[in-house]
Amino acid sequence: MKQLIFLFIILLLFSCEKGKTIRFAVCTDVHHDLIYDATNRIEKFIKVAEKEKVDFIIQLGDFCMPLEKNKPFLKVWNSFEGQKYHVLGNHDMDVSPKIVTQDFWGMEKSYYSFERGDFHFIVLDANFFKSGEKYVGYENGNYFANLESRAYIPPQQINWLKKDISQTDKLVVVFSHQSLEHWGGIKNRTEIHRIFKEANQKKKKVVACFCGHDHEDRYAEIDDVHHIGLNSLSYAWVGSKLEYSGRFPESIEEKYPNLKYTLPYREPVFAMVEISSKGILKIKGIQSDFIKPGPDELGAENHHFSSKITNRALTFYK
Repeated sequence: MKQLIFLFIILLLFSCEKGKTIRFAVCTDVHHDLIYDATNRIEKFIKVAEKEKVDFIIQLGDFCMPLEKNKPFLKVWNSFEGQKYHVLGNHDMDVSPKIVTQDFWGMEKSYYSFERGDFHFIVLDANFFKSGEKYVGYENGNYFANLESRAYIPPQQINWLKKDISQTDKLVVVFSHQSLEHWGGIKNRTEIHRIFKEANQKKKKVVACFCGHDHEDRYAEIDDVHHIGLNSLSYAWVGSKLEYSGRFPESIEEKYPNLKYTLPYREPVFAMVEISSKGILKIKGIQSDFIKPGPDELGAENHHFSSKITNRALTFYK
């Protein structure tokens, strides 16, 4: 009888471990080089992540350029005592080769995977444009002149992705800077969709994809995979159409000339994510507002701008 009780306890402990919830804090598009208070924003992100005792933090690109003046900002990010992960964004290579940015951040590889609990997390690098049959990595802003042929995942990385997914028996979550969901994202995304669909044929494997880049609060479901587009930590980009000067002191706007092309958020926008192998994915997003004037005051019509990340409760077992 004692042996049966002991066995029951062991099985119960095992089942609890298998059903463990993984919690992480995620932000994207901080743009330290464009927004004047990025350091304060990332400090708030880190404080909340520490308070929530998350398993790891991750930023999804357009973080900071590899410049000496950005070291204090990076030091704040690195002050988080737990595991920290990076995704490369296009603007992170505006003034440098990719490897220089990686070295500055302490990022060994531009694409990689890691595991926590019952989950296998994959980080992709879509910062390549296509020149004929050649895939060229972003560096020193070379992608600006290649609008129609940029944001590809090269064949070598696709082959790695197939193998990486096939070799794990855990549930898979994918991070990328550019979207795997819509037309403005990764150009060869349908090829990636096929990989996910094939991996999910026998049993559920790839469950969700997270991205940034668009500074939008987005969601879609493709082939039973959740695609979550996260809003920027800092602002919405509006360009010259809604250009406005005067939100901040003249000295700040002179130092950060691109501020007039943005709709800055009053508070940093990010998300806390809980995911369980029992099939539950919860996203708790920050609901901020615009530093006025916002899009409505500037006369934007039928606009898509928002200063939040929507709270979501999703399932991935039907």
